[in-house]
Amino acid sequence: MYKFLLIVILTWASLGKSAEFKSGEDYWQVRSGDSVAVAEGDNLFFTWWGCDSCRQIEEELSQQLEGFEVVPLIARQEWRPAAKAFYVMKMLEGNPNAEDVIKQRIEEGTLDPKDQKALFDAVIELGYDKEQVAELLEDRDLYGRIDQAVALAENYNIQYVPTVVVKGRFATDARHTMTVKKFGEVLEYLKTL
Repeated sequence: MYKFLLIVILTWASLGKSAEFKSGEDYWQVRSGDSVAVAEGDNLFFTWWGCDSCRQIEEELSQQLEGFEVVPLIARQEWRPAAKAFYVMKMLEGNPNAEDVIKQRIEEGTLDPKDQKALFDAVIELGYDKEQVAELLEDRDLYGRIDQAVALAENYNIQYVPTVVVKGRFATDARHTMTVKKFGEVLEYLKTL
């Protein structure tokens, strides 16, 4: 009897949880025609360095976002410098804390994520080689990564940050969830689908 009661309670709890979040309200399902060849396993976190909500979600939900590929969204032309700096730092594999320092300076208001010169001055100040950075800014690989980020955003119809895509099939963003807590809850729910 105890086992039966436990099963009933667990089933009821799981049904209640699935009813708690609604497609179209808390998250959306990516249309199958929108996906690219290897998209089925995509776990992506779209962000922008100038987004306070993104930084808050990254800090508070870091464990839940583990294994998600970070993709800088270029929703506007002025977001491009931050994406370039992000990829330059990834490609050169320098100071492991550099990105955190950059984000902190942006949060403090001492660094503008739209100012390419200021961003790259900061990157160089953090120990990245000036010549390597300059070379990379002219490199096709960098622009290939930028193009890939743009294509992913277009593929999943991402227009806002922060946004997560789970398993290449489901997505949610801060506009749908409104709080960090609910964002995390919806993210965990989407991982179970």
